[in-house]
Amino acid sequence: MDTSNEVEWGASTSSGTFTNYKDITNAIFVGSYIVRSPVDEKMRTSFFLADGTWLRTLYGSSGSWGLGGTPLGGNPFRQPLPEILHLNFFDRYDNQFYQLIQPLPKEKIHDLFTTVHKGIADDDGGSANVYDTFDIGFAPKGWIILYAIGPGIRKEIGSWQAKKIDADYIQTIGLNQTGNLKYLQTHDIRKEDIQFYLNDFETRNPAIYKRWMDGTLKVNSDWYKMLQTKFPWNLEVNAPDADWSGEYYAEYANVERYEVLDDQLAEDKTHLKAAPVKIGTWLTYKPTGVRYYVEIHMFPIPKWSAYKYFPYYQDPNLALYFKNFQELFPLCSLARNETPAHEAEFGKIVLDFDEDFKIKEAYLKRGKTIRPLDGAYEYYLAPQDLRRGKYIAEEGHPHFLTAPKIPDLTDPVFADRD
Repeated sequence: MDTSNEVEWGASTSSGTFTNYKDITNAIFVGSYIVRSPVDEKMRTSFFLADGTWLRTLYGSSGSWGLGGTPLGGNPFRQPLPEILHLNFFDRYDNQFYQLIQPLPKEKIHDLFTTVHKGIADDDGGSANVYDTFDIGFAPKGWIILYAIGPGIRKEIGSWQAKKIDADYIQTIGLNQTGNLKYLQTHDIRKEDIQFYLNDFETRNPAIYKRWMDGTLKVNSDWYKMLQTKFPWNLEVNAPDADWSGEYYAEYANVERYEVLDDQLAEDKTHLKAAPVKIGTWLTYKPTGVRYYVEIHMFPIPKWSAYKYFPYYQDPNLALYFKNFQELFPLCSLARNETPAHEAEFGKIVLDFDEDFKIKEAYLKRGKTIRPLDGAYEYYLAPQDLRRGKYIAEEGHPHFLTAPKIPDLTDPVFADRD
């Protein structure tokens, strides 16, 4: 094996969520489970080089959407970056095996895992802002999204549809549960396991379970494909007597999250970006020179998840907000994400503040067309913490400084609000 290009990297997995609760034990996730057959090497999940050289094998269940959990084999260590993903998994709620054998975008991965950008915590001696982990995201019906993750940052690498396959449940899952072949041969463990997870589903959330079983809750991958769509927008921030550097941090509907600081401003102007769910930026008050951090949430979300919101399946507030992008950029779709937009196609997300740096208006603008973003509200405003560098905000200031101008559409069955 050529070790000249080794990079320390790890791997995690995450499953799309159908609910948004404070108590995660009540949450319902895509029932994905990476399989590893002890007798069939083709029925395992592994990363390879293009020449077939094996790098590592993963095994186990998934973590939460947008966060990820480390399966067996996912711990970080130095080795060449992967070029092929061979993925086999079982969806417990689908009762279906899936397989994906996918060449990976080599240059894109190399850039993400080797290029260091300036980060918010750099002034405080924080970690280098570089990606160091692959996260395999499982959406419904075998839709796979691969992410690169770093310290507080996350970007998509690619997404693909896994194919349905037939596989021996005993050889891929049963033999890892027990070596008692007599038991495995005399019991329908697949049926038993599926029933166990359905019973657990019903116990944790009987209302959603009823809708799941009677067919009134139908899930597919279209919601996740929609949220992956990227649009030609740039950010504009206006406030009286304030300087805005153009720097910002955003969290996005496709669960990307990253900062755009002064070393990336020019490049960012030409990039397509997913719809942001949260934007943080900095304003310097010219009379005093004090630099402030301000954070805007773009639509109503539960207060308890304000620090780190991750989209749940068909969140109605997110869906209403997302329509603004769909209608202003009707030609955009997941299929066009890799096609650069012409300069004339770009629009703006505009945030207007008053003299006290309180949000007055938020809107999406393209040409003469303006779409108000009335669900946006100000979550936090604080001066820079001079002890911790240029970007970190002081703690201890009030949160939820303004409220959305539109009703909250949350269905309490799917999310709690307190």
